Amino acid sequence: MSMYEYMQSIPLFSEMTNDELKTLSQSMVVKDYPDKHVFISEDHSSDTLYVILEGEIEITHEKDTERGLQRVSTLGPGGIIGLHSLIEHHRPIVSCQARGNVKAAFLPSSAFNLLYQYNTGLTHHFQLNVAKQLATDYRNIVKELKEMMLSDSDAE
Repeated sequence: MSMYEYMQSIPLFSEMTNDELKTLSQSMVVKDYPDKHVFISEDHSSDTLYVILEGEIEITHEKDTERGLQRVSTLGPGGIIGLHSLIEHHRPIVSCQARGNVKAAFLPSSAFNLLYQYNTGLTHHFQLNVAKQLATDYRNIVKELKEMMLSDSDAE
C-alpha cells in the first residue's frame, strides 16, 4: 500500500482533497525504528510529525521523581504524534517511545513549513486537525481526572 493510500484511511486526514493528500504523502519519509526509540521527549524540543504505520508507540509523562513515569496511552497504526509541536513550536509535555519495532512516516518541520507557505488548503486542514486533536486530548484529560477522583473517593 502506498503512503497516499494509507493516509486516505486515517480519519485525521479525511477532509483533505486528493491533491493535498498526495502532496503531503510525497513530502513524508518512511523509516523503521528499533524498540525503545524515542520519537519525542519532554526534555527536548520536537519539530517532526510522525504517522505510525506498523507497531506501537507508548506515550508517557514524567510526573515527578517520587511517582516516576505515568503511562498516558499507547498508539498503533494510524496514530499521529508531534502535531502540536510542529504547529506551535512548544516543548512537548509527553514523551513517545517505540514498544517493539515501529515503522513510521515522518514530516520534518522544513518540509512542513514549505507546505504551509505554499498550500493554503493544506494549512487550513492542519489547523483544523490541531483543533480536533486538542479537543480529543482535552476530553481524555477530563476522563482521566474523573477516574482519578472516583478512585480517590472509593479509597476513602
